[in-house]
Amino acid sequence: MSRVADVLVRILRVYSPNGGERVLEEELVRIARELGLEAHSDSAGNVIAGSEEARVALVSHYDTVPGELEVAVGSEIRGRGAVDAKGPLASMLVAASLSSHPVMVAALADEEGESKGALRLLEGDIPDYVIVGEPSNTSGVVISYRGSARLLVECSGGGGHSSHPGDSAVDKLIDCLNTIRSYSFAGASLTVIRICGGSSFSVLPRSASAELDLRFSRAGDAQLVLKGIEGLLREGCGARLQRVTEPVSVRPSDPVPRALIRAILSSGAEPKLLRKYGTSDMNLLARKAKSIAAYGPGRSELAHTDEEEVSIGELEFATGVYLRAVEYLSVKGPPVGH
Repeated sequence: MSRVADVLVRILRVYSPNGGERVLEEELVRIARELGLEAHSDSAGNVIAGSEEARVALVSHYDTVPGELEVAVGSEIRGRGAVDAKGPLASMLVAASLSSHPVMVAALADEEGESKGALRLLEGDIPDYVIVGEPSNTSGVVISYRGSARLLVECSGGGGHSSHPGDSAVDKLIDCLNTIRSYSFAGASLTVIRICGGSSFSVLPRSASAELDLRFSRAGDAQLVLKGIEGLLREGCGARLQRVTEPVSVRPSDPVPRALIRAILSSGAEPKLLRKYGTSDMNLLARKAKSIAAYGPGRSELAHTDEEEVSIGELEFATGVYLRAVEYLSVKGPPVGH
């Protein structure tokens, strides 16, 4: 088995769902040191390897969505996080160990949650050039992600016995959600992900709430969507935003996208520019990085599914792309063209 495949299998065999990812922290430090990289972890659970003085940072995350999968190894490696994003992380660690140029690798915690790892990283200085490890079908360069927010809709009612008509918070919430779902918000999407309310007793619910996942394409759109929804709600209901992350978009001609495009070309593949509907730590890290883009092995449509798998060929190809991109960004500044 190749070195990168071995690293990925070791990482996959430690189940690390969001909120429980720190069980993998010590193993990541151990793996990085075995690869010849200096490594330590910080207060947020981030594992930092390589040189913190480098111009280039390879940044991925090691927490996953819940749902343990049996690790299977063949020409494809299957397991929770094989695609999102332990596969990219394994390729980054091996690329850093092979690089003749200083490079920092950051394995971040809590990306699937509130991005506490990325926020902790931003408390200090970060390298000028950042490559975020996310699945991009191995030949794609991600230059934009939509913004995200959690929208909380809350309703209250007067209660009463359930055998008589009355003021039910759950009925109000259902009406609100049906109205919201029929309303069109330009460039934004809303998905109900959690509903709470009611009890097992014969009592009309006095409170009910729903959490919606909001995705949007333009800075400030979350507030516009909130304002629109507030005008749709029934009396006794309200809405508020939580965890707003603004969208990010970079130019293909910027240094990091250019370096990745050139690296993919020189590796024998045709690069594709991608604009993702989701959100990643790239949205946050763009605040400080002089140039940033996302790239990684694995089919993004397999992320968060029970079919997560990545081929050894994809892992090895991505390792070469990271290695070449680091070289292009480290020698005589960013590449002039491709």
